[in-house]
Amino acid sequence: MAEEARELAQRRVSRRRFMIMGINVAGAGTALLIAAPIVGSVLSPVFAKRKTPWVMVADVSRVPIGVPTAYVVNLPINEGWSVPPVPRTVYVVKLNLNGSVEMLTLSNVCTHMQCDVHWDIGLQEFLCPCHGGLYSIDGTNIGGPPPWPLFRYEHKLVDSTLYVRNVLYEP
Repeated sequence: MAEEARELAQRRVSRRRFMIMGINVAGAGTALLIAAPIVGSVLSPVFAKRKTPWVMVADVSRVPIGVPTAYVVNLPINEGWSVPPVPRTVYVVKLNLNGSVEMLTLSNVCTHMQCDVHWDIGLQEFLCPCHGGLYSIDGTNIGGPPPWPLFRYEHKLVDSTLYVRNVLYEP
């Protein structure tokens, strides 16, 4: 019996031990209350859905078939801090493929070293002046060091008005 009483006394939590545990629990709770908004603000951009707006480019009835036409469009960048829209050159290409007209919206940025490409009328190809990269009318890389075709902007047609948004994809 005396041994059981001694064991019980050893298992009991002293006032000092109880206060230390209580202070530790209160401190951990306070730390969680402070840390939760901080962690939420750091991780919220990861889970936020980005809305990339459509921007009007041009009336496609004015774009000739088989001739890339450059338009400068102010595209918003929806990453990081809010910044004003950035001017980007979009090449609009109308192609007549087997009787149906196809629209392409090509970026003017070379896939090799990000120089600006331009349509060369004499060559009938897109030319990168930095390292001699060549692209066909549909943006396919056909010469020089570029590893990939020109990227394309996501686009849509509403009646005869062309809209693009700042979403690039590889064909």
